[in-house]
Parts: sequence; C-alpha cells; structure tokens
Amino acid sequence: MEFTKTQRPFQWKKIQPYLFISPFFIMFAVFGLYPLISGIIISLQDKGVFAGPANYIKLAGDKLFAKSIANAFLYTLGSVFIILPVALGAALLLNSKRMGAKSGAVSTIFFFPNITSVIVVGIVFKFIFRERGGVLNAILGFFSLGPFNFLSNPRYGIGVMVAIGIWRYFGVNSLYFLSGLQGIPVELGEAARIDGANPWQEFWRIIFPLLQPISKFIVFTAITGSFAMFGDVITLVGYVGGTRYSYLYPVMHLYNTMFRENQVNYAAAVGYIIALILLILTTLQRKVIIRDEGEGLV
Repeated sequence: MEFTKTQRPFQWKKIQPYLFISPFFIMFAVFGLYPLISGIIISLQDKGVFAGPANYIKLAGDKLFAKSIANAFLYTLGSVFIILPVALGAALLLNSKRMGAKSGAVSTIFFFPNITSVIVVGIVFKFIFRERGGVLNAILGFFSLGPFNFLSNPRYGIGVMVAIGIWRYFGVNSLYFLSGLQGIPVELGEAARIDGANPWQEFWRIIFPLLQPISKFIVFTAITGSFAMFGDVITLVGYVGGTRYSYLYPVMHLYNTMFRENQVNYAAAVGYIIALILLILTTLQRKVIIRDEGEGLV
C-alpha cells in the first residue's frame, strides 16, 4: 500500500532525539528563561506600572550602591596584594623538599577554613575583633595598646575583612598555586641553577611567569567573590553594613533593598546591574586565559 505525502504514517524515530533532550529545554524555560524575562520586566516597573529605565537611572545616583561596589573593589585589592602573596608563599613552602611527605597532611589542614560555614566564621571573628572582651584587644592590652573598635570604626572595615579572607581563602588559593608549581618541569629550575641563578632569580624569571595563568584565575575569582560577600559580614556588623557602610557589599545592598525596604522593582534593577558587572568580569577572564593559552601554543 502506498501513501501520499499527506497520508504518510507518523514516524516516531524522527522526533525521538528531540524528546530525549526536551527535559533540559523545558527546565531551562521554566527555571531560567522565564525568571530572566520576568525579572527584566519587573525592573522596568514601579509599583506595577511601566516606568522604563527609571530604576536604572535611579541606580546611577545611588550612593549606597556605589559604596558597596567601592568596598568590593577595595577588598579585591587587599586580596590581590595581601591574601594571594601569603597563599603563594604557603604553596612554595608546601612544594619545597623540606615538607616531603608532610605536604599532603598540611594541604588538608589548609583547606579546612574554606569549607567552614560563613556564619561560624562571622561568629568566631566577631569574638576576636569586638571592642569589649575581644581576643585581639586582650592581646594588644598586654602591650598597653587599645582597645580598638575594629567593628564600628570605618577605617578598619576593609582591613578586618581582608584579615578574615586571609584565614579563610589563603588555604584553597595555596592549593591552586601548588597545582601550578607541580606542573612546572623540575629541569627548568635545575638548568637555571647550573647557569648561576639564585633562588630569587629562579622564582622571578621562571616560576612566577609560568604561574601567570593560575594567578589570573585566582585574581578574577577574588573579584567575583568580593561581590558575593554576605553571611560573614552580616554576622559581624548586621544587615546595615556597619558605621558609614564600611562593611556594605553589593549582595547585602541587594538584600536590604529587596527584603528590608521592600523595593521589589528597584531591587531587580540592582540585581541585574550586579549580574552585568560579573558578566563583564567573567568575559574578561575568559579572554585573558584563552589569550594566554593561545600564546602558549605558539
């Protein structure tokens, strides 16, 4: 029996591949695409009425949002110039011959702070930095110094957070650096020493340049991480962000706008601007790393 084009039986084999991949697209449409479009629409409204880019224009003059962005970048500078050198030093120590078999156990200990709850971290360091009964002020008191109001004085805000970051992130960053160090051929260092290079020259001319890709990855990770700071900060100083908002960070500002001030439409705009900044930074990171990989293949 022959069928015309309009009479052909339904062929399941042709649509079976689409049925197999359809769950992903359905889930993406429901939990990804719909919230994205809905959020954009909400950010363009004001109390249910279309307001165009009014919320984004308002955001341009939001001093608290600007303060939160400034705090994030200041914390990033502290991460780059303090936390990362400490992590690199720890990685060099772990990679040295003196550590030997103890390197694995020490690496595990270094990693523990990274898996500690941010709330626990905030509680512990609040006990350390508080003015009355704080551990740090008690130690300084033996030298007739202080007490210092670390948590209420704006000048200490970034320093306190960088100190917490050193304890919490230097371990995992040292493991990143350690993986990079272990990927450097030993023969390069031996050849440099034969040519008369001292340890500093070997580090600066050979080791450090070869660690550039992993260093750039860690730097960009620190930048994006500074925008997401929330739990440990609110445990330290509360939701407001401390005196003169010295502890205010972008996600905290978003939370306060949404849940404490109940400005849903404006909070949506804040969230999309934060997402846009992170998207730009992530794109820049990918381009830098891809460029380095391309140069390495030449």
